[in-house]
Amino acid sequence: MTGISLHPQQALAALTLAAALPVALAPAQAQTQTDRPTALEEVVVTAQRREQDLQRTSVSVTALSGELLADADLPELSSLENLVPNLNFRIGSDGGNSTLQAFIRGVGQFDFAITTDPGVGMYIDNVYQSRTIGANLEFADIEQVQVLRGPQGTLYGKNTIGGAINVVTKKPGDEVEFQLEGVTGSYQHRELNGYLSIPLISDTLAASAAFLVRESDGWQERRGQDAGNDDMAGGRVHLLWTPGERFDSHLVLDAAHQRQNVYPRVLATFNNAEFFPFLYNTFVSPGDPCCTPNTDIDKSNVLNELERDDLDSRGASWTNTWRWDDLQLQSITGYRKLESEIYRDSDNNPQDYFSVGSKIDGDQFSQEFIASGLALNDKLDWVAGLYYLDEDAEHDSDITVASGLFEALSSQPLDVTLPDGTPVAFLAVPLDLTLHYARQQQTTSYAAYVHGIYSLSDHLRLTLAARYTDEEKELDMFSVRRASQTAFITPGATDPGACGDVVASGNGSRYQCKERWNEISPKIGLEWDISDDIMTYVSASQGFRSGAFNGRPTALAEISVADPEILTAYEWGLKSAWLDRRLIVNGALFYNDYQDQQFLVNRSSASLGGGLALIVDNAGDSSITGAELEISALPMEGLTLTGSLGWIDAEFDTFESINPATGQVEDLSNRPFQDTPEWTGSLMAQYEWVFSQGGSLKLLADVYYKDDVYYTNDRAARDFDVLHPDGFTTWNAGVIYTTPQSHWQVALHGRNLGDERAINGGFTIDAFGATDVSYTAPRRYFLSLRYQL
Repeated sequence: MTGISLHPQQALAALTLAAALPVALAPAQAQTQTDRPTALEEVVVTAQRREQDLQRTSVSVTALSGELLADADLPELSSLENLVPNLNFRIGSDGGNSTLQAFIRGVGQFDFAITTDPGVGMYIDNVYQSRTIGANLEFADIEQVQVLRGPQGTLYGKNTIGGAINVVTKKPGDEVEFQLEGVTGSYQHRELNGYLSIPLISDTLAASAAFLVRESDGWQERRGQDAGNDDMAGGRVHLLWTPGERFDSHLVLDAAHQRQNVYPRVLATFNNAEFFPFLYNTFVSPGDPCCTPNTDIDKSNVLNELERDDLDSRGASWTNTWRWDDLQLQSITGYRKLESEIYRDSDNNPQDYFSVGSKIDGDQFSQEFIASGLALNDKLDWVAGLYYLDEDAEHDSDITVASGLFEALSSQPLDVTLPDGTPVAFLAVPLDLTLHYARQQQTTSYAAYVHGIYSLSDHLRLTLAARYTDEEKELDMFSVRRASQTAFITPGATDPGACGDVVASGNGSRYQCKERWNEISPKIGLEWDISDDIMTYVSASQGFRSGAFNGRPTALAEISVADPEILTAYEWGLKSAWLDRRLIVNGALFYNDYQDQQFLVNRSSASLGGGLALIVDNAGDSSITGAELEISALPMEGLTLTGSLGWIDAEFDTFESINPATGQVEDLSNRPFQDTPEWTGSLMAQYEWVFSQGGSLKLLADVYYKDDVYYTNDRAARDFDVLHPDGFTTWNAGVIYTTPQSHWQVALHGRNLGDERAINGGFTIDAFGATDVSYTAPRRYFLSLRYQL
């Protein structure tokens, strides 16, 4: 592997160097500077469900414009971690490149199954997306992306315990806009995207459409289709009706179609001495033992024609807004249909030793009514709302370990025995780890909330807010061993509680769970305008993640239900502008009291020969302390610097879980925090050279540092150190030339210029002998040509 890896202090020095790069490259004879801004522009956000200046919003929020995302060549939402402090993405554990698995301030999603919910809420035009599969996609009509850090339970609701990401799309206007762009690049990258906005009827009706078609070869060679390729198409249509100043109606329809291979996985280590590898190589593949770890992370010996990362997604949102002098009423209706099929094999072997397939079909409908306005002689700025969500989701998954082992063992003569005299054939059914799960879950959620900001004086404001949520979940679960067509969850009585008894169903077993939870999420805060350009705030807020059923039990004792987890956050923040708004410095200090954390705890299982056992449990309480700093500056005309720095210190106060093999509660509090780098840092520099005869040349460079990360918190795991990679630094750069009149634009971008190949996800189970990981993509170059009106 090549690349560089820096400690935090070295990374900061690297950020400074990157900032100086555009200045060093800037031509000395630049002539026309009058069209360039001499102060940083005001950024308007809707983080508190109303339009506000970012510098007057008492929330830690980063707002990135669609223009910045395009100029910096950040094609996917997961690229946002390059610019946002304490935001971390990992490659989806399902293997899907379009699955968005986000962590903010140490809080994220521990499993992609429909029985667990994300810890970072994903919104498109203020419509909540229950599933993050397919969310890592973007089109050419992005107006702004807002990343809100800290629990947003009052205004955004459940499953925003870590924060929220809100993608705001561009409304059609009363003038014609047109953009068409073609992109080519490394690994036969081919892309065409476009945007058209036109007025239809006078000034009252306007429409727009955006589309994207992207194809590329994969960057990991395989016996079949290369992994890491692109093959997707999608589009979004807007229709905006504005019959008058007091009312508008905005309808948005979108669709995406994807047929590609999974994100590349690598077999990092394989221990043939473990239980299942030993049996597999003895009875299934004695002449060609499995498996050999990858020697080249960009080449794999996998041959599994089932591998895929398929997605079909369709969505709609309809927002109606009525306005009066001191009152606004909104109705936001949302719908999404999701069909996803992901199958990954990471054993670096043509045989199917270890693979996971997942098929998810989901429908969700939501309705929200929001009223907002001013009262008490404009001293009270208030928002109140009602919310309803209904989700119906199905999730079928197939786990395969040692395919063919059941057939091989069951065909052995009875005189082939273990040392204790037990015939090997008797092990065939218990060691059949070709597991099939079929889950159906219905979720119904109601909420009501109020959020008020009262001006105690001209410079001091008090925030009081609360949200009440009532939620019910119903789960129907069927499971069976595929090879032997037998039940691996033995019918019987479960512990008294939400889940009913397990009963025989065909060749497998079935059970149902039903649970209802009620939660109140409050917030209190104070804002103080120290001056016209400096505002500080303190707040205490609370959020919660929905309760969860165990979607992967392997035995009767593992059927479990986790209650909602609660996070209480205390935050002090500063928003400031200096030097006639040529310098903006925002920062925050926070402390999170994280209670009843839900975990998918891996334990050994005697019923599976020491294999896999997964318990969903409220196993942990923890304390998270951190800080964030964001800076934007115009040090000279044409040069813009944007930087961020994030720090987190997270540790478990308690971490206890029942081992189903022993029935004993075990203290696991020495485990590290997973998916949470202590330090993150970024710096982006942009320099624009405006020609006297028209046209411009823009140079961009950015650098991002991520500290070491734990991708497993189980210190007892054999490959614990493998899944604790060092920190790393990535570099990106680009040059953009725009012709006079700004109709044509040509750009060259390079991503990961240091070719840093760092681990960005992984998974291990000792009994299976296999540890698989994923790596960052290699160095790539992209050339684009755009025409716009």
